[in-house]
Amino acid sequence: EASHTEKVKTALMAEATATVTEQFSTDKALKKAALDAAISKIKGGKAGVDPIQAAFVQFFKDKAAAVKASGDDSEEKAQREAMIAKMNSVAKNEGFFFQFDSKGTPSL
Repeated sequence: EASHTEKVKTALMAEATATVTEQFSTDKALKKAALDAAISKIKGGKAGVDPIQAAFVQFFKDKAAAVKASGDDSEEKAQREAMIAKMNSVAKNEGFFFQFDSKGTPSL
C-alpha cells in the first residue's frame, strides 16, 4: 500500500510539474509575474503571491474537483482486489483452511 501511495504521489507531481511548466512556457504574463516576484524577493521587498506556487495549488484544486466530479471508483476497486490477493497469498502460505472471496469474506 505504501508503495502504491508513493507511486501515485510521484505520478501526480510529475503531471503537476509538466502542466505548470507548459503554462509558464506559453504564458508571458506568468513568466513576467514569476520574474517580478523573484526580483522582489531578492531585493528583500514585500513577498507577494508566488505565481509558481499558485499555479501548483490551482492544478491540485482542479485535479481534486475533476476526481470528485468523475465518481470513478476503479482505483479503489483495484486496491481492494490487490489487498484480497495479498491476504489470500498469506492465507495459502500460512496453511490456513480458508480464502477470501471477492467481497473479502473468508470462505472454506
